[in-house]
Amino acid sequence: IMVRNLSSGINAEYGRPIVTVVDSATDELVILNHIECTERRVQLPPGLTFDMCHATSRHIILGTDSGKILLYTIGSSEVLLIHDGEDEISCWAVSPSTETICVSFWTGDLVCFSLSPSGVAPVSAVSLGGSVVLYAAVFTHNFLYYGTADGLVGRINIETPTSTHNDSAVETFPKAHAGSVYCVATNKTTLVSGGADSRVVFWSRTGVVRGSDHMAHIGVVRHIFLNDWLMVTAGDANIIVVWNPITMTLKHKLHHNPLKIKFLAINESWMAYGAPDSNFVMCVFVK
Repeated sequence: IMVRNLSSGINAEYGRPIVTVVDSATDELVILNHIECTERRVQLPPGLTFDMCHATSRHIILGTDSGKILLYTIGSSEVLLIHDGEDEISCWAVSPSTETICVSFWTGDLVCFSLSPSGVAPVSAVSLGGSVVLYAAVFTHNFLYYGTADGLVGRINIETPTSTHNDSAVETFPKAHAGSVYCVATNKTTLVSGGADSRVVFWSRTGVVRGSDHMAHIGVVRHIFLNDWLMVTAGDANIIVVWNPITMTLKHKLHHNPLKIKFLAINESWMAYGAPDSNFVMCVFVK
């Protein structure tokens, strides 16, 4: 498999963990069940470059560099086009509990879609203005936590639909990064951000800096996985770092990856990672 993107999820119908991969060599969506060692392939529309991929309990959502969003319902036989915008997507976030997707565009517009059994429908929209570009976002409850190209971290209350810029809905935290913020993640108590300044910053979910580290990585920090007992960061310097999120301390550094890590998918028992147009690697965690 030649990796274009990676994601992971738990299929609700069967309760099986899956890894989803876009195979750039064949223009196929590949759904892997690593426990049963099986795969299923679904043909994707040709001629598209897929920059984003996310798996929920029932759906796999794909985004292209031309602003298209496609939806595959697990178990079905076709891939549906659910958004055919002309504006390029800068980032997105998906709520696994409500199956709501929030999509940020380079224009500064933020649109949220509901993936209900009856169809796909926009549920809210926020205009951040063209000067604010989101590079990273994570969805939790009614808040979308974000990182920007200007090095800012904050959150947006998306509970109230609005079609114009709403200062009360957008909250920016004190600046803690010297460069663009490329990834954010959150658990029940903590928000973590990583960026171009090689820094990993620990926040409270209300925006108070609780800790910071700039020594673990060299180069851009592009990925963060975070739950209540495990945190993993990865980036351009071929290093994967395992952290204790409670004490905010480094546990292990993995240096053996031969490529820059562009795509990363993790659940509580395994990790899969790879670089564009290369094979991917899977390893197992021991708790």
